Amino acid sequence: MIDFSNKTYANILASQLKRVPDTIDKREGSMIQTALGPESWHLEGLYLDLDSVQKNAYAETAGGNWLNMLVAERGIERKAATKAVKKGYFNIDVPIGSRFSALTGSGYLTYKVSDFIDHSENGYSYRMECESPGEIGNNYSGQLVAIDYVTGLTSAQLTELLSAGTEEEGDSSLRERYLATFDVATFGGNIASYRNAILAIDGVGAVQIYPAWQGGGTVLCSILDGNYKPAGNTLITKVQNAICPLEGDDLEPSPNGYGMAPIGAAVTIGTGKELKLDFSLTVQFLSSIQNGETAYKNQIMDKIEEYLESVRQSWGTVLKSQKLEYAVIVYVSRVIYAILTIPEVVNVTDVTINGIASDVVCVETSTEQQVPVLGAVTINGG
Repeated sequence: MIDFSNKTYANILASQLKRVPDTIDKREGSMIQTALGPESWHLEGLYLDLDSVQKNAYAETAGGNWLNMLVAERGIERKAATKAVKKGYFNIDVPIGSRFSALTGSGYLTYKVSDFIDHSENGYSYRMECESPGEIGNNYSGQLVAIDYVTGLTSAQLTELLSAGTEEEGDSSLRERYLATFDVATFGGNIASYRNAILAIDGVGAVQIYPAWQGGGTVLCSILDGNYKPAGNTLITKVQNAICPLEGDDLEPSPNGYGMAPIGAAVTIGTGKELKLDFSLTVQFLSSIQNGETAYKNQIMDKIEEYLESVRQSWGTVLKSQKLEYAVIVYVSRVIYAILTIPEVVNVTDVTINGIASDVVCVETSTEQQVPVLGAVTINGG
């Protein structure tokens, strides 16, 4: 690539003035410098444009719409933001399409009744879709207020998360999916084919592939949602129907090729299981810090969570070997490093995870796939 970093206004002007004979006045304010100044400024802008065009011509450095156009040449699209779906409970049967508002810490959110779930002695339950896409609709649970008047409504509650909302796919994730298409050719249901097809589905963040997990012709695809957490039933069903729909009285994966999977392949879509990790550690703060264990607990928890999220993001990465293996490991040393990035922390010792002073190697097999999530954090003074 051409290096345009030295093509600045000052360098361009100096280069042009060097070509003017010293017998002519070239000092600041002279006619020569006044004439060359605007041109140098204009040329700097042109070089900046050339640098932008050059960087956006390659997937490694392209971003935004430029990257969208690049990956489209491989049949890949940026995954759009998805809407959160939660369960709503009402004292009466409410019409499909009814809208309800909720006051959250981020302002008002609107949820719309999309599907009926069931009726019990506690009332009626429905699937409630947040009208705002992204993660914003995931966390609120509580009272709902009807926007559309519903006769006889006295109770409306938003409860459990059925399908997590996700943000629009970032450049790094899109770039990774694009470059992965060059590693192994996608062909007729090989591992790369399943991986690329599943990761292209909105709401999916990672996938592990286990071929022949119950004999020839069977495939297990374990997925995480776009927030790198175990997928909900809604997302699992969505991916199952796209890859290999269920059929028959027993609702088993069909090997008849109704989905993306080739004929003869019975594909099961599953998800990982949360492995809650409780941390205990001793933290030494600067001598000027009082009650650091309490004052900085949230920051320490955020740092640990950031590290665990980076671990989950690599959950679907295959080890570079001939054998299909996945390694998801939480390292004590990296937990310590993450906390030490807090300026007021001097040292971190005595780190235990679930009571053991060693790294945690998650189980990643066709029988069980563990996903590390943050549990309780106990901080002792140093």
